[in-house]
Amino acid sequence: MSYLPIILKLTGKKAAVIGAGKVATRQIPKLLEAGISQIVVYAPTLHPTLECYLNEPRFRWEKTMVDHKSTFNEDLLFFMTNDSALHLSLYQQRGPFQLVYFADHANLSDFHFPMTVQRGHLSVSVSTSGASPTYGKKLMDKISKVIPDSIEEDLLFLEHARKQVHSSGLEQSIRKQILRQCAMPYFLQDPNREQLLRELIDQA
Repeated sequence: MSYLPIILKLTGKKAAVIGAGKVATRQIPKLLEAGISQIVVYAPTLHPTLECYLNEPRFRWEKTMVDHKSTFNEDLLFFMTNDSALHLSLYQQRGPFQLVYFADHANLSDFHFPMTVQRGHLSVSVSTSGASPTYGKKLMDKISKVIPDSIEEDLLFLEHARKQVHSSGLEQSIRKQILRQCAMPYFLQDPNREQLLRELIDQA
């Protein structure tokens, strides 16, 4: 089965989380950190780890027992109980535009959570599509070690440089040339890179 690797903007989106156990404790923080607008947890009990979110405006707990006839209006559905039959019933009743995540039936999930390293603007994800999460973790560990310690600061500078270059009024080919130069290791490591950037723009 093939998937399209994407980065999904969750602003304005709502998620229904069915179940509030250990699996939910791993995924709910990711959704909140990604800026989702609302998470509604449907479960009779709440894992103690999730109680810290009760004062979070975007987090709501519906203390209820979901049954096989339940339906939801949220954009994303997360089936995270220990009742596989319930998940399949809810899946059959999903809306045409709802995306579904299964904690148990990975082959039915519309999306998965890859292993991810995030440093400021940089996001690096690795997925083996379920073939070997262990190998994927080892590979991610190797990738993490080669990411420069200065990556967050460097990307902030490159973001600034991009804005400066695009507002300069220079021809597109020259703008690309300057931005390529700014991204070179020697340029990023120069303590006077701000001045060098201004000189490149002024002299172009």
